[in-house]
Formats: sequence, structure tokens, C-alpha cells
Amino acid sequence: MSQIMALTIANSRLGRPLGARTPDEFERALDGVAWFANLGRPSRWDAGCVRIHDWDDWPGPENPLGEAFAEAYQEIRDHVDPDQELFDRVHAAVMDRARTAVPFEPDQDSWHGPTLCVWEAAHVAALIVCVLARGWDVPDDLVEQWNWYEAGHWPSSFADDPADTPTGDLTFPRRLLVY
Repeated sequence: MSQIMALTIANSRLGRPLGARTPDEFERALDGVAWFANLGRPSRWDAGCVRIHDWDDWPGPENPLGEAFAEAYQEIRDHVDPDQELFDRVHAAVMDRARTAVPFEPDQDSWHGPTLCVWEAAHVAALIVCVLARGWDVPDDLVEQWNWYEAGHWPSSFADDPADTPTGDLTFPRRLLVY
């Protein structure tokens, strides 16, 4: 896999690489994830992110940071060119598990935080298993986000940064906005 530039500041992934080395190991580990069990609660990684403590604190997906976050997912997906059957299987498995932990509403759109957090968790997990299936190293940004999911939190977007320019240019790498 060609190198994908890390857009997140190394925080949770420092000294904590992805535990699974194969797709099978990763899929088995999904049963042990504490899906969103620690939303709003402190974490040992809080110093390296910006924390939100309520669904209403989340700024939504339609802003430069939310759009950059979505584009980062798409760039990784484009590089991976995932096996659709594998992607769909893991995506569905995570949806089944994670949606019971929050007030997920399947008819809602991406402005509904509890629904989007489940969709994003499923997407990240499916991308990771497809990267592992190719025998590649999992990109740093996916490891960073996965560690938060595995710890029961939602890495919801990129966080504001004082280094951003008045014209709207975003600086990278940057911290995550985590619930």
C-alpha cells in the first residue's frame, strides 16, 4: 500500500499498535469491544485530544473539519479498494453490535450523532479488516480511531486548531474530537 499521510496526531496509538495481525483475529476481537460504553467519561488519552461530553457538543458533519474527516476515510477506502464481501460482512457485524449501545435510529441522517457514530465505527472496522486482508500495515489514522472505539469512545471528527488560517486552511496532523 502506498503511504497515506497521517492526519491525526499520534495519541492513543503511541505504544499501542493494532493488536490483530490478520482479518480473522480482528473479527474475533469485535466481540470484546465495549461499544460506546465510555462516552463522555475520562480517558488516559485525554491530553492528546479535544473532548466532548454530550451529543449536543458535537458540531455535526457539515463543516470544514467534518468534511476533511470524511475525505480522509474516502482516501483510505480508495487506496484499499476493499473486497466488498469482506467489507460488508464486518460492517454488518459492527452495526449489529454497536447500534444497541446508543440511541441509533436507522432512518436518521448524518446529523444524528448516535446514528453516525455507529456508521463510522462500522466503516473504520470494515476498512481495517480489508487492509489486514491485503497484508498491509493499517494506516495510523485508522489505528488512532480504532483505539478510541475499542476503549468505548467515539472519535467524531477533527478538532479545531489555533494554527488554522483565517482563510480556512486546515493544518495537519491534528487532534481528534472525541466523545
